[in-house]
Amino acid sequence: MKFYILTSSNLESLKRHNDKEFSGIYKKDTVIVINSLNEEYVKEAKEYCESENLEYYITESNGTPAKGKNSVLDIFLASDNDYCVPIDGDDFLTEHGVWFYKHLETLKKPPDAVCLINQISLRIVDDEVVWLNPFTVDYDELLNLDYYTDFTSNVGLSHEKSMYYQNLHRKFYSENRKYSERDEINCRVTWMSKKAAKFKFDEDVVIGEDTLQMLRLKHEALEGRLNFYSTDENPITYIYDER
Repeated sequence: MKFYILTSSNLESLKRHNDKEFSGIYKKDTVIVINSLNEEYVKEAKEYCESENLEYYITESNGTPAKGKNSVLDIFLASDNDYCVPIDGDDFLTEHGVWFYKHLETLKKPPDAVCLINQISLRIVDDEVVWLNPFTVDYDELLNLDYYTDFTSNVGLSHEKSMYYQNLHRKFYSENRKYSERDEINCRVTWMSKKAAKFKFDEDVVIGEDTLQMLRLKHEALEGRLNFYSTDENPITYIYDER
């Protein structure tokens, strides 16, 4: 098992993963995937990986998260590793998270996939850093929001388009409520076997690719083809850094 870190723009964030003050991932357990349209950053990240003797790959980017995440899965599938922990480069694991995922591979039958519930993020609000639950939602509220007025007044769409998008939103949240967790709109997948990694991210989707992939894996689990579990983020394993 190794930790696969996808990076596209932030060298300081990249350095945190092996820093003992943050995640403290052992270098031998680290794989860096550099996926960026910024040639200067690609060069910078490459030089850092070489100076730290880190395993790294530079992959083709089209600017979408899905393309970069699929390149992580491709590299994992081509490796000798049985399991991977995919991490967005701007986010980071806690020390407990590193221990937790290393512990998973010692089980007699490790899961094919693990997703998070009660997730935690860091964000700046009114110049202060706050802890939030980024994907916790009230589905009753979402299903009753006045999307029509928002699309007509704030976006300037026609009556027909506003009605279409209002119905689309309500259909999405209605379906998501049935297939996601009870009060979370998206549950990040943080552990995958090679069996699970064969299900790729939709590269035609610019935003929400994580949700679609999570729902696909959950469907496979409900059909009995994958062992897919959730872990309550108490204590925290994975931190979204939205600062």
